[in-house]
Amino acid sequence: MKNKIGNKKDNNMKKIIFLIISLFVLTSCNTNNSNPVLTNSGLIGTWVLTSISGSTPQGSITITPGLVGISMTLVFKSDNTAILSMVQQGQTTNQSYTWITLNGTIVLTSTTGGIPIIIPYTQTGNKINVNSSSILPSINYNGVTITSIMLEFTKQ
Repeated sequence: MKNKIGNKKDNNMKKIIFLIISLFVLTSCNTNNSNPVLTNSGLIGTWVLTSISGSTPQGSITITPGLVGISMTLVFKSDNTAILSMVQQGQTTNQSYTWITLNGTIVLTSTTGGIPIIIPYTQTGNKINVNSSSILPSINYNGVTITSIMLEFTKQ
């Protein structure tokens, strides 16, 4: 008899604890993040890299892509596919992606599979600034390594 009563009490206690934890989790969620903001339409089009900013041991720097032998074009299509074309040191690469924007980030997923690339960005008019740590973590300019790179693209 004791075992049946003890098991019922244990099961009831587990249910109560589960309910309390569930209520805590549900009520502690931030309502701002419960509805992700998808805003793809503003990015549809062709974007060309026009400026590179970053940090060096001597301080901040802003240069044109041509100074480091880089050109980059992002094409965001309305069917949520994208193409990233990059020429670096004379070598061209083209990569196809699917894309969405989510709460101030562009999420690129390669059409050949793999882990999605999450890129923070801001848009002002016909310009987007992209934190490039996932695309271009560092570059060399006149023997100096530029890090914490921000890429500015202009819509064509």
